[in-house]
Amino acid sequence: MAWETTLDRLLLQQVHDAEKGALRASEVRQLVVDLLELRPDRPQSAFLCGYARVLLGLDLPVPAPSPSARRWETFGRLRAHDRRGERSWVADLLKDSAVLVDLLREPRLAAQALPLVLRTMFWTGNLSQAVHAIEFLAGPDESSEAHVLVDAGLTDLLTRLERREPREGEEPTATILERCMGLRAFAGLPGDVRARYHLALAQCATQVRAGSEALAQVRLALECPHDQPWLQSRICLVGALAELGLHDVSELEPRAERPARARAFAWLDQGPKDPEKSVPEVHFARGILLYETGGFPAAQAAFDAAVDAIRRNQGEPGLLLERARFFLAAAILAGGDRSEAVRAVHLLDQALSHVRPDLESFFPVHEELKRLDRRVALKFLDAVDVGRGTAPDQLLLLAFEYLDLGEAEPASRAAERVLQISVDLDQRVEAMKVLLTARNMRGQRQLAQDMYQEIRDLLLQRGAFTDLEKLLHDEKLVGQALDHLEIKTELVDLYEQMEGKDFEKAGLQTQVARALRARKDVEALQEAFGILQEVGITHPDLVREDLAALEKLLQLEEAGTTLPQSQGQALVEAARKALGHKPRVLVVGGNERQRRHHPRFEQLAAEWGFAGEWLMANYVSPQKVVSAVADRVAQTDLLIMLHWNRHEATEPALDLARKAGVLGRTVHYAGFTSLQVALGDSLQKLGSRGSAEGKGEKAAARR
Repeated sequence: MAWETTLDRLLLQQVHDAEKGALRASEVRQLVVDLLELRPDRPQSAFLCGYARVLLGLDLPVPAPSPSARRWETFGRLRAHDRRGERSWVADLLKDSAVLVDLLREPRLAAQALPLVLRTMFWTGNLSQAVHAIEFLAGPDESSEAHVLVDAGLTDLLTRLERREPREGEEPTATILERCMGLRAFAGLPGDVRARYHLALAQCATQVRAGSEALAQVRLALECPHDQPWLQSRICLVGALAELGLHDVSELEPRAERPARARAFAWLDQGPKDPEKSVPEVHFARGILLYETGGFPAAQAAFDAAVDAIRRNQGEPGLLLERARFFLAAAILAGGDRSEAVRAVHLLDQALSHVRPDLESFFPVHEELKRLDRRVALKFLDAVDVGRGTAPDQLLLLAFEYLDLGEAEPASRAAERVLQISVDLDQRVEAMKVLLTARNMRGQRQLAQDMYQEIRDLLLQRGAFTDLEKLLHDEKLVGQALDHLEIKTELVDLYEQMEGKDFEKAGLQTQVARALRARKDVEALQEAFGILQEVGITHPDLVREDLAALEKLLQLEEAGTTLPQSQGQALVEAARKALGHKPRVLVVGGNERQRRHHPRFEQLAAEWGFAGEWLMANYVSPQKVVSAVADRVAQTDLLIMLHWNRHEATEPALDLARKAGVLGRTVHYAGFTSLQVALGDSLQKLGSRGSAEGKGEKAAARR
């Protein structure tokens, strides 16, 4: 302390000895009292009085009642509490602005008190009050001694402001910086300190995306003379970030479209020419800008420089180092530098434990990575944050890459994310195809069938018949969702709605009939015959031989081959006599495309004379179909389940029919004729069953 005399320093040493127990406190008290009596008009003597009173707990006389003595005595107490580590006590006292101003009013005392005041306020984080203290010292009556204190205080305060994190309820950092820069003493600060103030204010502006204000401060920083390359480098970095609308390099990711890229490059080019004198962030920023424009060799060099600079300046690895490693590897792979391929894989393997790659940087490198190391390629995909993905097309590409690596689960997650965020129908269809493939890969046939039905309905809703046709011809996509007969039946139904597909439809119906004929049972033969009859109306030459062969088979089985209206009426009449009431038929299955056949069904019911109802399939909630059958089964004599129903609906519904004594069967619907034939066959069975039951009752009565 520059204010003490030799006697003051001797007495301070005595106080410290007494504090340690090396001297009796009463002896020190007498020494302090003697000093006060020796020079009662000397204000500095009051310092020892306050200092010893706190450290040793002595009862000392009150110093002379002068303002200066009171200030020195207060300062003595502050120093003693600070020596004892009681920072909170010091901070509480300094919260009183009157005490603070009083301490700094006297230049000689201010020189001693300001370091303690600032240190305490820095400890509490109350930088606003620290500025208040500096502002008081830098008043109009500023002395040369105060001027030195203000310069030192502003420099010390800047270091804290550069690292300060904003907190709610506190004065903004930008406001504090502007207060400091508004002082007269600011102009006299060294050029590098003034540049740092402008730079800090620019960074505050970028934080609130005030790009023009940030650029203005950066330009002022450039005008401040200094000889520190690292500072010049950082100023240029902040200028580039301001042009890009960013606050920090942590926000810098590759973007194909970046209007301010050229202006950002111009700022970076104003930095030091020697790469070793630039901050690592400059190299990293330059690397990202080069990478996103396809300048992979130059980007590789920039990221290499960033890694070297980080290692020199930082020591411990951080996120910037891991990101630099990641993009260095990406640049190597995307640029096709085969000589560095092994190094690139190693760098990626390291970085992916810390970095979550963005989707846009992923695609230029992944194909090469798959060729080099499948394990790291999969690790790369797993590191991509699908939940944050906002570009459906990029997510779809990610899903396709997972499928290519045989990973169904993550491919499904990416596709489901597309369905969450995309309203584009093409993208939604592609995402559904991914889910269909993933379910095929996992052997989930029913789930695959459900997804196919969703795709089909969406494509039909759009009138995208050709797309649906391609889908049905793609064995990899629908091979597990549908069997070969279902694929042909789907195509038959699709071709009914497409122009110029009559011959293809007839050919497929013929194939379906042949597949049914191969089953050899009478029901299948009759269904096949009905389908061929329908084809024969428009293409008789195509099915003539098949019809003749089927007719012979049915004759061998003693089954009918034709079903005119009169025969249908006869079958219904026979069933009515057997049942004692008009036959009640319930047909279940089909979707909106089969709804157009409902009027034909109603017409057939009226012509033949049975009561009929046709319920649509429910692919989303098959239990609702089962519930509807349960509600009607007691008033039903014949239940026909079309093949479009889900397994969860067909089996429980047929089981309900069996338990209720209702005749039930399934039909492979390949046109209305197939349903008509199945109805005739089933009505014949109803009549036969009723007759057999009647004969049995008569025989029992005779016995």
